Amino acid sequence: MRITLRRRGFELGSIDSRDFGAAAAVADWHQGKAIYLPAICQQALSAQRDNIAQSARLYRALLQHQESDQILAAPPYSERLQGHFEALGSSVNPADGQEIETLMFDAVQEGSMVAEDLWLKISWLSFCEQDTSLRFRFSFGEDFVEDVAADPLRQHYAAQLAQLIFPESDVITKNYELNRELQQVLDTDCLNFVERIVYFNSPQGGAYLHHDRERGHAGVVYAQLTGKTFWLAVPAVALLQEIASFVKSCQQSGHWPASVSGEQQQQLLEMTGDSGDLVEQLHGFDNSALIHLINETEPFVQRLISAGYGQLLFPGDALLLPQQDAELCCWHSVFCLDQSAGQALSFAVRTG
Repeated sequence: MRITLRRRGFELGSIDSRDFGAAAAVADWHQGKAIYLPAICQQALSAQRDNIAQSARLYRALLQHQESDQILAAPPYSERLQGHFEALGSSVNPADGQEIETLMFDAVQEGSMVAEDLWLKISWLSFCEQDTSLRFRFSFGEDFVEDVAADPLRQHYAAQLAQLIFPESDVITKNYELNRELQQVLDTDCLNFVERIVYFNSPQGGAYLHHDRERGHAGVVYAQLTGKTFWLAVPAVALLQEIASFVKSCQQSGHWPASVSGEQQQQLLEMTGDSGDLVEQLHGFDNSALIHLINETEPFVQRLISAGYGQLLFPGDALLLPQQDAELCCWHSVFCLDQSAGQALSFAVRTG
């Protein structure tokens, strides 16, 4: 069956659902490739049905402009958090157009504070009006400034905050088979699931190509709880090669994607002519010509699919994404394939 790829107003071709599903080998991890684990969370989903339904109600309430701090101050959230976390209020960063609200907490034990300045940031996933995808991200301290790996205690409590607000986190954290796979891939007996994100990917939604590399983290485990998604998962070194090769081919043939302007063509030619500049522009996440090419043009998206970097995920499937190395970290992007939003978990993995 053919499935059309649409995201943020862009039509990006289609895929044949029969073309995907092969599981990767552990050796692929060390080459920066994603490891697909079909149905590894399937059994765990049934035990979390009620919690998943409650989280869907939370998502819908936020779309109806209900106040997130008031929602969490009422059952069932107030009961889950009582005695473990103290709510400190909320804030909104006016410089972040995607942020809806940031809720702040201290962790407490027997009435005493044990970890401070923890937070849950609720954000839109994009600026596209048709995209109602939401992201619930848990961390601590000053966002994008704090060295989260330097404070494992607060990292632990931020993860526990996520565990209580979204108990369906057990689909990953208490999944024996999944944990065994991770231990084998990472060659460790010690797994910590930190810097947790809960996604609701809606029609027209899904993340653009990015990486989640963070000091001290081996990678990311992603579990699809509801709905279907399509992924592009590409090692950084391969993505750079694909970009350079594609731009060279366009220049030689004279056939560029119609939406790539002459000015953008020139920018792409200049940056691909300097490998250092291309790396810098890709990791900067802010070059509009490059962002448009790799995320919003059908020929490039289809090129990555043809090269074998696509994966279709159903409820109960998981994906392991290596992130420990700058050259081989796995860049990834997501497409929602349903007519309603689907929930997913994305947890960083720390082995120490």
